[in-house]
Amino acid sequence: MTYLISTLIFAVVGSSQLNIFEIEGIFSSAHLNALEEHIIDQDYDDDDLLILQYSSKEGSSESDLKFNDLLTKYDFPVAIWFGPFEISINYNLLKNFKYIGLSPGIEIYNVNFDKAVEDKFCQINMCNFTERKIIISDEEGIYDGYLIVGTLGSFIENIDFEKSDQSIEFFKPSLLERFYIAISNPIFTYMFFVLGFALIGLELFAIGPGLMAVVGSLLVISSSLPFNEFGINYLGIVVFLSSFVIYLKILSRGYFSYLGAGALLVLSASSQIMFSNYEVSVNRLLLLAVSIGLALFYFVAIPTVIRSRLTTDTSGATSLVDKECKLIQILESDVAIVSYKNLKLRVNLDLSKSYKEENTYIFSEKDGNLYI
Repeated sequence: MTYLISTLIFAVVGSSQLNIFEIEGIFSSAHLNALEEHIIDQDYDDDDLLILQYSSKEGSSESDLKFNDLLTKYDFPVAIWFGPFEISINYNLLKNFKYIGLSPGIEIYNVNFDKAVEDKFCQINMCNFTERKIIISDEEGIYDGYLIVGTLGSFIENIDFEKSDQSIEFFKPSLLERFYIAISNPIFTYMFFVLGFALIGLELFAIGPGLMAVVGSLLVISSSLPFNEFGINYLGIVVFLSSFVIYLKILSRGYFSYLGAGALLVLSASSQIMFSNYEVSVNRLLLLAVSIGLALFYFVAIPTVIRSRLTTDTSGATSLVDKECKLIQILESDVAIVSYKNLKLRVNLDLSKSYKEENTYIFSEKDGNLYI
């Protein structure tokens, strides 16, 4: 907020443009698409300045390459300030900018050191030649081809660009593009992916308007969008589908037992395999937590689904065969309501037998339907 206030003091009405485009979250193709659309819409010329505020901590290598390719297509002035966080950036991202600002503590990696690079960076900053990295120092100032400043306002104030008659506007990717950026986080990617399949699986057993299947399908489709860009391991998808089939079997049985523990182990293994080669760092413990959360989701959902099935569809209640129940009310000659634990169930009656309300009977199965 402080750098925003310090920047806005320069905002006055003018004919030229001085705009700030914010790049935050996981750097991806969504940022590039939004940036290109912004450049086309604003129609920049040599009197304008586009400033990129880059605060992405991670991204795909493909996006880094396309980022430079995008900027080489245009010849208007472009500036970039890396901050306000202590982030790691690829040295190749420093190309194609008229002005470069770096926050103290920024790490620059993949540096091809030569005499020009050493003279430019290594007298002020800490250079690690073995790991090909540069750590920007906290000595703020104007140096050879770049600035070290802690705020965006200081960066704008110290660049050699006429600002007195410029109006400043902030831009960022659209809502849909920001959704893609957010879902590129591997935890959200995995969570939405498995939850989407869980909702589809529940819809197969629960009688309803299909809302869960629609929501689940949308979650699966949207969460799978970043797979190709960030390098998902598709073997993990196969393992995940195996766990999904096991959970379907659990839903059909109505209880977990050892099969539920096996499903959890397979699901957890699938998460580790899916993100084994992911370009964005992954918290393995959080992936495990998501797997456990899904198991708890099934644990809560199964009683609800079974209750829905048993009260509306007797063909789904054959797992109760040989269990005792109490006859509450005879509805018709061949249909009655019984009480089983805390559930009231609709069952069929055998016309060859006689029944009396409040008596105890045993569940049986015939032609896939539940009888007493």
